[in-house]
Amino acid sequence: MAVDRIAKVLVAVHQDAGKRFLEVLQRRGIVHIVKTEEVEAGKDIVELDRQFGRLSGAIDFLGVRAEKRGGFLSGDRIEMPRSEFDNLVTEYEPSGYLDRIQGLSRELDESNNRKRATEAEMARLSPWLSLRHAPSELYGMASTVVLGMFADEDEFARGVDLLEEKSAGVERVADTDRGIASLVMSSKDAAEEVSRILSTLRFEIVDLKNVQKRPAELVQSLAKDMRQLSQRQEQIEAELKQLTAELPKLKAVADNLVNVRERATTEACLGKTQAVLLITGWVRERDYGKLEKLVEETGAAGLSRIQPDEGEEPPVALVNPKPFRPFELVLDLYSLPAHNEVDPTVLLAPFFAISFGFCLTDAGYGIALVLIVLGLMRKFGKDNKLLGMILVGGIFTIVAGALSGGWFGDMPNRLGLAPILTVKHRLMLFDPLKNPMPFFVLALGFGYFHMMYGMVIEIVDCLRLHRTGDALLGQLPWFVGLNALVALVLFKKSLPVSGSAVLLALVLASVSSIIVFTRRSKETALPQGLWFGLLWLVLVFFAARLGWLPEVFLYAKWAVIAVFLGMYGYTFADIRKTGRKLQIGFGLIGLVCLGLYFAGMLPALIAGIIGVGFFFTAPVNRVLAKRFIWGGYALYGATSYIGVVLSYIRIMALGMVTAGIAMAVNTIAWMVMGIPVLGVVLAIIVLAIGHTYNIAVNVLGAFVHTLRLNYVEFFPRFYTGGGEPFAPFREENRFVTVR
Repeated sequence: MAVDRIAKVLVAVHQDAGKRFLEVLQRRGIVHIVKTEEVEAGKDIVELDRQFGRLSGAIDFLGVRAEKRGGFLSGDRIEMPRSEFDNLVTEYEPSGYLDRIQGLSRELDESNNRKRATEAEMARLSPWLSLRHAPSELYGMASTVVLGMFADEDEFARGVDLLEEKSAGVERVADTDRGIASLVMSSKDAAEEVSRILSTLRFEIVDLKNVQKRPAELVQSLAKDMRQLSQRQEQIEAELKQLTAELPKLKAVADNLVNVRERATTEACLGKTQAVLLITGWVRERDYGKLEKLVEETGAAGLSRIQPDEGEEPPVALVNPKPFRPFELVLDLYSLPAHNEVDPTVLLAPFFAISFGFCLTDAGYGIALVLIVLGLMRKFGKDNKLLGMILVGGIFTIVAGALSGGWFGDMPNRLGLAPILTVKHRLMLFDPLKNPMPFFVLALGFGYFHMMYGMVIEIVDCLRLHRTGDALLGQLPWFVGLNALVALVLFKKSLPVSGSAVLLALVLASVSSIIVFTRRSKETALPQGLWFGLLWLVLVFFAARLGWLPEVFLYAKWAVIAVFLGMYGYTFADIRKTGRKLQIGFGLIGLVCLGLYFAGMLPALIAGIIGVGFFFTAPVNRVLAKRFIWGGYALYGATSYIGVVLSYIRIMALGMVTAGIAMAVNTIAWMVMGIPVLGVVLAIIVLAIGHTYNIAVNVLGAFVHTLRLNYVEFFPRFYTGGGEPFAPFREENRFVTVR
């Protein structure tokens, strides 16, 4: 569960072999290179970027025209043997194809622009097709001509009436969606008055002065142009379809350009001398032998291990079994562990899957989710972490749904098929909608166990890192105290007296340990140990006096006295080191008072006040007093554990919401099924849309809330994070998978 061991190395490569070595190193992908200096992009990098821009543009342009094998869910990546890939990138010259694709793309854009302009012109002329003359001829007549659109029939009638009074004629040309196309003619003397009347109406003037032909003739000509443009576009598309055969080659060259650029960028940022190229980086210990072999094969100058700089931490590489790798996404979204920290991927995976499953709580949804994810993996790859997590979560959803009786809501009950109902009832343990208490208890129990699990991880991890004090005095008291308290509350009636006494004694020991040891140091280990013993024994004694513990624990009084005397001696010795006579005298007075108390000549209260006062005259006890105050305040943190456990109720809430919406969808579908003729079709549509929506929304909710439970409730128990990811210098292929 720990992260992979990583060593820092220095590789010296002869300058003349530097480019070849970087190429081989990039293919092996085993070294995380540390760039020693930042260099601005040179002309060669800029040129590579330009070439890649042309290639990626051509690939995208042809990609939408290529036939996809395997349907929508098939991926755009292609597979290619290494030998074929190497031959292509060295022998294939794409510039001619790129020029042709670019020319066809430009011509296609121009053709589309011309088609849009032609369509707009045809739309402008279409209302005037019935005109017997070219509009330019009409405008040239002795009388005044106005072409335009009346908004509607009422506005046209008003216009006719008003214009007739001015001896102007109105000819109705055509009725259109925009209004009534009309031709208004008047004498030149009445032109100004006609213009005024038209301005008072909802009349839109149309300017056709530049139209030299009859609109009908011009539209015919434009339609012919449109046909020619469409024919040319079909020819272009056919040629582009043929050019899609070049896609695999273009993709290979594009991927190679990306990797060439990365090598050039990396080389520019490495240390150099006149003779050698110096590569500083990190390599996994298990890959160190591969790097040695690579150095031998390429004839590099040398390889050596080097010590990290002061304060420098190695990058983090996660190593997990294949079934658990998808759950590394949880850390990718949060923060990778530090180099010496535990990798929690395997630890969190089962709980993440269980929580996800109970947030959905529907076996039908789980089956649908698994099938959808398997289909998406064909397009996005089997190594997609998000899909892998959802796939595992879908499998656990099937189990959770079977246990709670959810199969697309209450679909089995509505279908009424006896075999299906029999299987459902045999698998079902509880119905969360009819009896939510088992689900409530399950969510709380899961939350409590998850919290305790995190504490155990922290204890074990502290022991692994030889932080024994943090394990035994920091986390263990909380673990023991909380579990003892819960066991005491849940099982008190069924436990024997001795069992209850042991549990209560453990609770009191945990409380004492938290107060005394929350802040600790090696220098004060002995007095803190004495204070812990005293506080615990005092609490045990008072618990016995109150009847919470058997009477035998009253004998703790004598143990209190023994520890008290030990503390008194330690305190007196500490005071003597100071050499202050007044404090030494006060200590002797305290000792006399203690003797008088045992002789029955002094009340316990007075002796106790003098004794406590004496304790805090010692420097060490004054320091400890401040720590104990913080320790007492730490006990208040116990309330946060209640909040942590209660936050897991969201699992029950999300599960019941999923079930409730599924049942509502089924209810609506059965209601519309009663509609004659179309009822069954409408019911199928409601079921498809409703359940698809429910799956989508609640998968998102299950994923987000399960992440939250891990980030907010689980990780703070043991996880810090902050590691830099191990990112080896390797080929990054966007389009081609090289075998």
